[in-house]
Amino acid sequence: MTTIRYKESWFYFLLGIAALLLFLHIGATPIYILDEAKNAECAREMFQQHQWIVPTFNGELRTDKPPLHYFFMALSYKMFGVHEFSARFFSAIMGLLTLIITYFYAKKFTRPIIAFCSVLVLVASTHFLFEFRLAVPDPYLIFFIALGLFSGFTWLEKNKVNQLYVAAAALALACLAKGPIAIALPGLCLLVWIILQRKWKQVFSLHLVVAFFLFCLIALPWYVAVDKATQGAWTKGFFIDNNINRFADPQEGHGGFWGITLLFFLIGFLPYMVYLGGIFKKRKFIFNEPLIKFAGVVVFLFLLFFSFASTRLPNYAMPCYPFAAIILGKYLAAIIQGEVVVKKLPYIILVILTTGIPIAGYFALKQETSLAYMAPVAFVLGIVPLLLLVLLFVKKVSIRTHQVSMIFWIYSLFNLLGIVYLYPAIYQQNPVSATIRQVQAAQQIFSYEIFNPGYRFYLDKNIPRTNSIDTLKNWLKLPGNSLVITRLEYLPVLKDLPLKEITRHRDIFELPTTVILARDENY
Repeated sequence: MTTIRYKESWFYFLLGIAALLLFLHIGATPIYILDEAKNAECAREMFQQHQWIVPTFNGELRTDKPPLHYFFMALSYKMFGVHEFSARFFSAIMGLLTLIITYFYAKKFTRPIIAFCSVLVLVASTHFLFEFRLAVPDPYLIFFIALGLFSGFTWLEKNKVNQLYVAAAALALACLAKGPIAIALPGLCLLVWIILQRKWKQVFSLHLVVAFFLFCLIALPWYVAVDKATQGAWTKGFFIDNNINRFADPQEGHGGFWGITLLFFLIGFLPYMVYLGGIFKKRKFIFNEPLIKFAGVVVFLFLLFFSFASTRLPNYAMPCYPFAAIILGKYLAAIIQGEVVVKKLPYIILVILTTGIPIAGYFALKQETSLAYMAPVAFVLGIVPLLLLVLLFVKKVSIRTHQVSMIFWIYSLFNLLGIVYLYPAIYQQNPVSATIRQVQAAQQIFSYEIFNPGYRFYLDKNIPRTNSIDTLKNWLKLPGNSLVITRLEYLPVLKDLPLKEITRHRDIFELPTTVILARDENY
């Protein structure tokens, strides 16, 4: 069997495709998802007020996240103005940087073709692309954890002290992106590797002490400053409510059975996850290099940890994605180089799984009142399994190179259809987009109990919020036409107020229903 000769230009071409998929139409979907809206608006408030210590949303202290992504978004607002594109710009940059470090670190410890295939896996992943197109802290966390683990591994394997300092700085920035989890889990991964490989001699050195001080110098000053500025309120809210409680109890309805983390992981690695069976069969061959073994440790520990956490979200285990991609990349490279023989079974499995996507999409849209008319649009994605099915009967698809490359190109088409057509069409139907003109036209805007945070991003003022009927009653006496934003479940307690319902919209793929009420002048 002829060996494929790898060319460095392949990677740069692939990086160009990744840039297209990450940046194309990145500002076309509205800021609507709860986390995006809160993060983007919090960054704007810090930017407009030149307040770099205390994060606020709607004028109130926000304790959900540390500030790293706020700083990057503020820089983007300075460069491009405040809008959807600028809120997400550096998330996409982090995606490109994650691909770059995955390639070059993998290339350092394995063959270039394996490094290339590792990046190929990530660029084909819909979940990877989707996450790095959002205005949330996870893109920053994923990049800096990956950099910290890659550089920490390099320090341990090659005794390069400069890589230890890179790891310390990267993990410090990761802590500023998401908190203590950014040092706890990577630290555990490196510790397990040290134990397995008996690297104690390198650990007990003065360099580790210097690296620790570098970490503290970068990570601690903001935490100390925000604790002092808020008299401990941010510290309590973040570490107790958003870390300990989030691990111990499901938050915001994001629970599920323990295996859902693994399920999220497997779905996240479509299309190439269909080769996992082959990886298991060839595990001795696949895991015969230090970096691949270390990648296995990282993936195992991340999946194990988040399987025990009570709050479970698809993005929680994503910092291990670059390492899982390296494992898959080793197998894909072995297919291309003829080191393993793969029949059409994985391809057939992929056809079956991909056929289910437009069907599931149809029924999901059908369940949403505001999107039911769009349900047939889901079958646009049917072109993907159709192409896979056609190519199944083309003789060349059985050839190792063609099978890997055809899967990539067809899934890139799948991702392109979502980015250009489906995502914008669906997300434009959210309650914020549907009602924002009415809300902006009101002279007085109030909220009872809770409101979709997307409204705040598209308004140039805070929305007064209360859980007191008497307070709301007094607000409604103020001059000018007034609107009240609330949720469906609170209507019974508001029935005696001079209000009339204007519209209601259920949040897309969520349970809450947003209701807009206006002051009834004839009450």
